[in-house]
Amino acid sequence: MQCELLKSKTGRTLIESHRGIEADVPQNSWPAIQLGRQLGADLIEVDVQMSQDCVPLLRHNYQLPDGRWCGQLPWNELKELKIEGESIPLLEDVLVWAREENTTLSLDIKTFFSNGSLTREVLRSLERTKMKEKVLLLFFDHQELLHIKLAHPELAVRALVIGRLVNYPDYLQKINADCVSVSYGAFHPTDIEQIHSVGVAVSLNGLWNPNSDLFQRLDIDIFSHGNPVEARKILKGQ
Repeated sequence: MQCELLKSKTGRTLIESHRGIEADVPQNSWPAIQLGRQLGADLIEVDVQMSQDCVPLLRHNYQLPDGRWCGQLPWNELKELKIEGESIPLLEDVLVWAREENTTLSLDIKTFFSNGSLTREVLRSLERTKMKEKVLLLFFDHQELLHIKLAHPELAVRALVIGRLVNYPDYLQKINADCVSVSYGAFHPTDIEQIHSVGVAVSLNGLWNPNSDLFQRLDIDIFSHGNPVEARKILKGQ
């Protein structure tokens, strides 16, 4: 069974901690992931890409600080690197940790330089760690999203969107999305109602106005924020 996302089912807005956490620790690092969990996030969002030898790992930027590309280096070399004092986490290790901690992960699958191979490797890791029901897969590549959803309908997938769609219900049903991201200031309240009408959950990101009353007026299912503590204050209207 997929992880439950809809506020109508969970009874509250879920907090997603962005890139582990945005704090005085490197993003997508083990300290960021663990701190996001300790501070009460419902979902831990991390970025996933792949080494030259097809090993999924956690990192947002495709390039390393020295200018080399992650996808052009083997995992044996990448795992020895220290970035801001921290090693690059192996996805499979993070999945094992999440299973043991009963934590749900949002995996932002960075597919644009992998030709579909990254998604296949992520799926293998999910199967090996028995985490298919405890992850939400995020895609900017909606063709890849549809492909994985058709092949594995048990997986929960979220469409990452820049801007406002013309017809949310038709499009989200067409690509079989379980969830969609909307950005603050780039949607109308009626969009939320229309998205929910086809059983799709809504994740809000990019909220730059902490005094917004959106969460009091609208049924936002997931709030993606850099810090769970600050997100909780905003949800409470403080």
